[in-house]
Amino acid sequence: MNENKGDIYLRIILFCLYGPLFAGLFGQLVNLKFVSPTFMASLDNIYYTIVFCSLCIGFCLLLAKYRIVKESFKNKIIAHLTLILSILYSCLMFFGIGLLILFNNMFNSNTDYVHQEQAFEYRTFYVYTSGPGAFGTAHHYVYLKCPASFNRYELELIANLSWMKDYKMSLEGDNLIFENDSEEGKTVLDVSEFYCK
Repeated sequence: MNENKGDIYLRIILFCLYGPLFAGLFGQLVNLKFVSPTFMASLDNIYYTIVFCSLCIGFCLLLAKYRIVKESFKNKIIAHLTLILSILYSCLMFFGIGLLILFNNMFNSNTDYVHQEQAFEYRTFYVYTSGPGAFGTAHHYVYLKCPASFNRYELELIANLSWMKDYKMSLEGDNLIFENDSEEGKTVLDVSEFYCK
């Protein structure tokens, strides 16, 4: 009976600790970008909180049921190694997820500026501003946003632009124009090769 309990606890612990890791890897392999980049960015804190709670459950269960779980292994060396690595992995993940939640709340307060999307006739352009007000130099990454099945989207990188405080986007023919009040005043990108398939 104790071995059966140990197996159940081990499965729950592994699911809680390593489930978020496999979910993140799966999300990178499969296009799980829904609605818009702004919508997906708004889900970040919810996702990080779920991962943090899952880690807390797995870590607390691992500490509380360490002996029962250890007895479910036939080889004691593998048992100790697996459980110690899981504890170290949990500590590393707590630190990483905690930093993600902290920095996400500190630096992504102005999502309307960080994520800008504008549709022109039959093409939609998305501009992501990285590092506004952060320690490094800010840049604008310009993408063509293409629809995919099931209300998903795909992004195709067009260009990386130097930071502009306030800009207006317009499309004239196949030229995507960024106008601002800086000395340069205007940046023109040729988007004639960028169309959704």
